[in-house]
Amino acid sequence: MSKLTDAVLALAEPVAAQQGCEIWDVEYVKEAGSWYLRVYIDKDTGVSIDDCEAVSRVLSDLLDEADPIQDPYTFEVSSA
Repeated sequence: MSKLTDAVLALAEPVAAQQGCEIWDVEYVKEAGSWYLRVYIDKDTGVSIDDCEAVSRVLSDLLDEADPIQDPYTFEVSSA
Protein backbone atom coordinates (compact mmCIF):
# COMPACT_ATOMS: atom_id res chain seq x y z
CA MET A 1 0.00 0.00 0.00
CA SER A 2 0.99 3.60 -0.48
CA LYS A 3 1.39 6.13 2.30
CA LEU A 4 -1.97 7.61 1.34
CA THR A 5 -3.85 4.32 1.46
CA ASP A 6 -2.05 3.44 4.69
CA ALA A 7 -3.30 6.71 6.21
CA VAL A 8 -6.85 6.01 5.05
CA LEU A 9 -6.61 2.45 6.39
CA ALA A 10 -5.58 3.78 9.81
CA LEU A 11 -8.66 6.03 9.85
CA ALA A 12 -10.98 3.35 8.47
CA GLU A 13 -10.12 0.35 10.66
CA PRO A 14 -11.66 1.64 13.92
CA VAL A 15 -14.74 2.91 12.06
CA ALA A 16 -15.30 -0.46 10.40
CA ALA A 17 -14.70 -2.28 13.69
CA GLN A 18 -17.44 -0.19 15.35
CA GLN A 19 -19.84 -1.55 12.72
CA GLY A 20 -18.67 -5.14 13.19
CA CYS A 21 -16.75 -5.08 9.93
CA GLU A 22 -13.14 -5.26 8.85
CA ILE A 23 -11.30 -3.48 6.07
CA TRP A 24 -10.57 -5.80 3.18
CA ASP A 25 -8.76 -3.26 0.97
CA VAL A 26 -8.24 0.44 0.30
CA GLU A 27 -7.46 1.73 -3.18
CA TYR A 28 -6.86 5.16 -4.66
CA VAL A 29 -7.03 4.96 -8.44
CA LYS A 30 -7.50 7.18 -11.45
CA GLU A 31 -10.19 6.02 -13.86
CA ALA A 32 -11.39 7.93 -16.92
CA GLY A 33 -9.65 11.08 -15.70
CA SER A 34 -11.17 11.04 -12.19
CA TRP A 35 -9.69 9.90 -8.87
CA TYR A 36 -11.53 7.33 -6.75
CA LEU A 37 -10.91 6.41 -3.14
CA ARG A 38 -12.47 3.02 -2.49
CA VAL A 39 -12.70 1.31 0.87
CA TYR A 40 -13.81 -2.32 0.78
CA ILE A 41 -15.34 -3.80 3.93
CA ASP A 42 -16.22 -7.36 4.89
CA LYS A 43 -17.79 -9.30 7.75
CA ASP A 44 -18.64 -12.92 8.44
CA THR A 45 -22.40 -12.48 8.07
CA GLY A 46 -22.09 -10.48 4.85
CA VAL A 47 -22.05 -6.75 4.23
CA SER A 48 -25.33 -4.88 3.80
CA ILE A 49 -25.94 -1.51 2.23
CA ASP A 50 -26.56 -0.22 5.77
CA ASP A 51 -23.05 -1.32 6.77
CA CYS A 52 -21.57 0.52 3.80
CA GLU A 53 -23.60 3.62 4.58
CA ALA A 54 -22.67 3.63 8.27
CA VAL A 55 -18.94 3.28 7.56
CA SER A 56 -19.12 5.84 4.75
CA ARG A 57 -20.82 8.52 6.86
CA VAL A 58 -18.34 8.37 9.72
CA LEU A 59 -15.26 7.85 7.56
CA SER A 60 -16.21 10.67 5.21
CA ASP A 61 -16.21 13.11 8.14
CA LEU A 62 -12.84 11.80 9.34
CA LEU A 63 -11.37 12.16 5.85
CA ASP A 64 -12.64 15.74 5.68
CA GLU A 65 -10.93 16.50 9.01
CA ALA A 66 -7.64 14.73 8.24
CA ASP A 67 -7.63 15.93 4.61
CA PRO A 68 -5.03 13.38 3.38
CA ILE A 69 -5.93 13.90 -0.31
CA GLN A 70 -5.39 17.25 -1.97
CA ASP A 71 -7.05 16.52 -5.34
CA PRO A 72 -10.80 16.12 -5.89
CA TYR A 73 -11.94 12.50 -5.67
CA THR A 74 -15.00 10.30 -5.40
CA PHE A 75 -15.28 8.33 -2.16
CA GLU A 76 -16.89 4.89 -2.15
CA VAL A 77 -17.41 2.20 0.49
CA SER A 78 -18.46 -1.22 -0.76
CA SER A 79 -18.31 -4.89 0.10
CA ALA A 80 -15.27 -6.97 -0.73
